[in-house]
Amino acid sequence: MLEAVNDFKGQSFDKLRRSCLRRGALFKDPLFPATNQSLFYKRAPPPGLTWKRPRQICRDPRLFVDGISTRDLHQGSLGNCWMVAAISCLASEPSLWKKVIPNHMDQEWNPKRSDLYAGIFHFRFWRFGHWVDVVVDDRLPVSQDGVLLFCRSATPREFWSALLEKAYAKLNGCYEALEGGNTAEALIDFTGGVSEPLSLDCEALSLSSERRKALFQTLAKVHEHKSLITCSIRPAEGETVESVLDCGLVRGHAYGITAVRKVRLAENPPRTGGTSRLFMVRMRNPWGTTDWKGAWSQRSEQWQQLSRAEREKMGIVVRDVGEFWMDFQHFCCYFTDVVVCRLVQRTLLWPSSHWRETQSYGEWAPSPDAPGTAPLSAGKYSGSAQALSNIRPEGKKIRESSQEGTKRRDVTEEMDRRSRCGGCINHRDSFLHNPQFMFEVQNEEEEVLICLQQEDRRVLKKNGGGENLPIGFEVLKVEANRCSRVQLVVEQAASSIYMDSRSVTLRGTLASGRYVVLPTTFLPGDTGHFLLRLFSHSRVQLRELKEELPTPSLFQCFLPQPAVVTTIHLRRASGLKPPKQTAPDVYAVVRCEGDAVRTRVFKEDGNPEFNLRAIFYRRYPDDNISVELWSTGPLWDSLLGTARLQTTESERSRSLVIDLRRGRSRSGSRGCVHVETSTSACLTDL
Repeated sequence: MLEAVNDFKGQSFDKLRRSCLRRGALFKDPLFPATNQSLFYKRAPPPGLTWKRPRQICRDPRLFVDGISTRDLHQGSLGNCWMVAAISCLASEPSLWKKVIPNHMDQEWNPKRSDLYAGIFHFRFWRFGHWVDVVVDDRLPVSQDGVLLFCRSATPREFWSALLEKAYAKLNGCYEALEGGNTAEALIDFTGGVSEPLSLDCEALSLSSERRKALFQTLAKVHEHKSLITCSIRPAEGETVESVLDCGLVRGHAYGITAVRKVRLAENPPRTGGTSRLFMVRMRNPWGTTDWKGAWSQRSEQWQQLSRAEREKMGIVVRDVGEFWMDFQHFCCYFTDVVVCRLVQRTLLWPSSHWRETQSYGEWAPSPDAPGTAPLSAGKYSGSAQALSNIRPEGKKIRESSQEGTKRRDVTEEMDRRSRCGGCINHRDSFLHNPQFMFEVQNEEEEVLICLQQEDRRVLKKNGGGENLPIGFEVLKVEANRCSRVQLVVEQAASSIYMDSRSVTLRGTLASGRYVVLPTTFLPGDTGHFLLRLFSHSRVQLRELKEELPTPSLFQCFLPQPAVVTTIHLRRASGLKPPKQTAPDVYAVVRCEGDAVRTRVFKEDGNPEFNLRAIFYRRYPDDNISVELWSTGPLWDSLLGTARLQTTESERSRSLVIDLRRGRSRSGSRGCVHVETSTSACLTDL
């Protein structure tokens, strides 16, 4: 399936290349010049730095030498291991890097036709829902020793990694803007997938072999599905980033996971059975060095047990410089954070085991006529909306001080229903003044992955900005027939953590029903644009809820206006199983003024837990609402009984147990239903 590609800042690679060839001149990028402003915004460049084209660095430059591999990546002097680790994962999957480096053969140097070389290259990155094509010239920063200053290949005449890094630096404003980041961001930018951070409990994993096995199986499964995986060791408070542990591993440094293997080794000395099972992972350090000194490190005694042929047969070989193997038990002892980048549907024939995506854009914005107020500053809060969560390496968790709470109350008082920047669920008065997006789970249950992404602000670092807003989201389960904005929080289905990260992700399993996602900033009044992405294995659609009340149909325009709103919560039924007989397959239908809401069928259940919510905007409040219970049959369905209920104009959470009438099971058992109702004359109360 073809995807649209946007030219970055209007620069067309083909047009610029044709222009250069026509003039016989090498391309010089006016938007990213070979000057200090493209390098740094805080520190001064190193002495003796120059900009050189590849032909000035070596005699026979190439974009690729013997293809592309992870050994082509060495980090250089920039603190961007997070990006280099993501590129090393990218290099291991041709279908991914060929999208980032489009038409790579056409961009390659042709030594026989130097007249076709224009000194221009282009690369593609996924940004905020779209692929962006970034053009760069081939001038690269070189140290006074004549070596590339930043990312480079182990082969001196290979330049794809250095040029790719330059394009990414241009996208983010300058090279220094790439200092400090998280691998989750880079993996999204290079694949268009969704990154899911996993925080590991090292103590629990070290004590429980079952937990280790479950985590290993998770990583093996996602790796089998071509997902990309990176990991890191989170520095504790007071520990230095990129300090080296005694075992050789580096704190705060991003490693790529390039293989996940379960192998059987011959025991020495052999016993009955003769083999032992070993879980192993292969890692790669972007620095191109093998630091690990423990079991299965490069010169450890464990390798002496196996011949080269045995290693290749089991698949435990080292392919590239900087790669090394670890026993998974040791991995769990040291590494605290894993990022899994899951790929999503790109073709109509994509396997059903992969994720399918639906997405919607939105904005946190004040009401149209609200007085202009500067948004509260971001990046200095740390905690989650209701309970504090573990700190992730990708951002800081959010906490609110009493002074900030006073600011929040002042902002909240100025809000009205038209505002769409109500803050997190802690701010009950304004929380529902956020954008709302509805989706429906059709299956009995569905695993979903929800990702909220705000606009990237890294490019603003040069101007003293670049701080992300603390963001998160809530998932509410709502009435099965709701089609307008939620006015009351009834049931929370899931909550994300709140972080000042570019994206926040939550994965979980939801029961069948209708749900509403509310993306929020942590504090009321913060404004910005966002992208909400929802992934599932079936076709689930997102739809923004913009109206406070349902839009009437053409026919309904001729009827009286609704007078009250009523919500029905059908909790369960009981007493449906006849004595000494099998319970029927039952379902329920709630009817009100021509509208009907039906549950799924509950198989052989005499006490079905329906847990169905419905909402009705009623024109005739004196009319009864009926709850019908039906039994499925081979030819037709039969009515087990009906419960009728009358509501008053103003009631909240009234619980009722109503006997079924009219219908009888074959044994004469009547049964009853358990319901809860709320009614209000104000149509935006419920």
